[in-house]
Amino acid sequence: MQHATANAGRTASHRGRYRRLIKRFAAASAVATVSNQVVFVTAYAAGASPVLATVLAWLAGAVPNFLLNRRTWGSGGRTALRGEILRFVTISVSTALLAAFATSSVEPLALRLFSESPGARIALVSAVFVATYAVMFVVKFVLMDRIVFTAHRWRGPTR
Repeated sequence: MQHATANAGRTASHRGRYRRLIKRFAAASAVATVSNQVVFVTAYAAGASPVLATVLAWLAGAVPNFLLNRRTWGSGGRTALRGEILRFVTISVSTALLAAFATSSVEPLALRLFSESPGARIALVSAVFVATYAVMFVVKFVLMDRIVFTAHRWRGPTR
């Protein structure tokens, strides 16, 4: 009976920990999304290609996103920093490449559909940009927890 109670306590503790992580990850993602979106829309509206706009948007959001996520999961210390950065950049760049592919793929359609309405074209392409990051939200959460920021496993739950 005592074993079952201990397991139930650990399960509840894990659920609480993941709720906190998801809330913090969502907040960090929101900050990065606002940064990304403002830069993407501004660059794309100014005539940049979807790929260039995506790269500029990635640059605007990557550093704050890394710092906020590292704080969310807890720092692995100075020795873990290089590995965390490398793993984070790999995942982040992969997501940006996916967004660049998606926006570049939808741009010809947007140009055909909205040749007379640049605002509608910009809205469609930028919606695809945001949708890519929204789809990747869950995947990135799992990768951040399981691959990027692993030091928390040795220290216990994040508070």
